[in-house]
Amino acid sequence: MAVIPTQIKRKRGGQKGNRNACKHGFYSSTLSPAEICQFQNITNLEGIDPEIALIRVKLQSSLRYDPDNRRVIREASRLLVKWYSKNYRLDRTDRNYLRTFITNILEITFMRHSASLHDSQI
Repeated sequence: MAVIPTQIKRKRGGQKGNRNACKHGFYSSTLSPAEICQFQNITNLEGIDPEIALIRVKLQSSLRYDPDNRRVIREASRLLVKWYSKNYRLDRTDRNYLRTFITNILEITFMRHSASLHDSQI
């Protein structure tokens, strides 16, 4: 007698652990009032390009609300490399170097941020 494995039927809608509807993440379309203030301070006081300032604000927000999400680091580094490549006409070698450099810096920042969160919870 053959045993037929039964498949568990998935429920409709998002499955457990799905982050597609995350409203505070890197891809959320709006900024909170605190993020707007931070964005304006970065662009006005520090003189940073608005696109870079927006990436910075969204990255900080995402790490605050979802500190274990490494996808945010990859996406932020991709966007930064894309911006710098466009504005400074970087060739492939320079783009790859910049991508590696930015990813490493963001990973170090991520680990420090995670460590400080872990220390504050103890």
